Amino acid sequence: MRFELYGTDGAAVFPEMITSYELVSETDSACDGLRLNFCSEELPPEICILKAFSDREIVFNGFCDMQKITAGGGFYTCFIYARSSAALLVDNEALPSQYNCPTARQLWFTNARELGFGCDLPEIYSENSYLVSKGTSCYGAINDFVRAVYGAPVYATPENVLDVYRESSSVKRLKNYPLLSLSCVINRSELISDIDYKINSSDNYRYHFKSEFVRARGIRRKRLYNLSALPLWQREITAAEKITNSLSEYCSVIAELSGDCDFRLCDKVSVDFDGQDYSGTYFVSEMVKSMGKNGEKTTLVLKKKIDGELVNYVA
Repeated sequence: MRFELYGTDGAAVFPEMITSYELVSETDSACDGLRLNFCSEELPPEICILKAFSDREIVFNGFCDMQKITAGGGFYTCFIYARSSAALLVDNEALPSQYNCPTARQLWFTNARELGFGCDLPEIYSENSYLVSKGTSCYGAINDFVRAVYGAPVYATPENVLDVYRESSSVKRLKNYPLLSLSCVINRSELISDIDYKINSSDNYRYHFKSEFVRARGIRRKRLYNLSALPLWQREITAAEKITNSLSEYCSVIAELSGDCDFRLCDKVSVDFDGQDYSGTYFVSEMVKSMGKNGEKTTLVLKKKIDGELVNYVA
């Protein structure tokens, strides 16, 4: 992987003595995170922009959050932590608003266009109102609407264009890659079986969601929410998401591969595991590309889509 750094004065730095790096990408995180360690004979300037390339393709474009320079032994040891350009959307607060019959493009225009982002979001809209509450980030204002209507999270490409994650049409077989280790994780601690919510502040929590999938595993974990401030159509979606989001952490496979492998977030991956329960088709939800003293490595966190068997009722 090749890196380009740019200082606040516009000066460019092209580090050659890379000692380690780690690039972390997640479907549930707005920003990619990059940690870079390198050595330099000259004192680097204050870095504000960092770009990373795999072959000739740009894979990271972002801003430096932290920089540490240590002098010793006749050269400088440098550490940089950067977030991808979506940090601009995360760090800026959206204007609290209620949109009537909004579109994804309208939310992009209001919350991201002036920050320099292009738009490749799906052409979706709602015939209802949509509420952006105080304290919501510009990213949250766009992402919450798109996830509710379209069902997929928003991300910013390295070219600063907003798009949504889409599952690949083809399936990659994990056994075709140089596998170092494979593990399966069952996490029951995050599962939620029941959601009780109310749509009016003066009412009781008499609206309910329950997950038959979670209950069948002997888990009873309830959460209560006051959703009266949200428009009607957002209430059920928000309540149901509390359960479906917890299900995403239930079953995952962690695969460590040698080298810089050609995976992307939301790629479909076929896993052959010793044990029929863990074999099947997963999707890439997290990817870590790293390099250290043992060379380059790609770590994948693969997850399954689980039907929570949700039941909505009033009591």
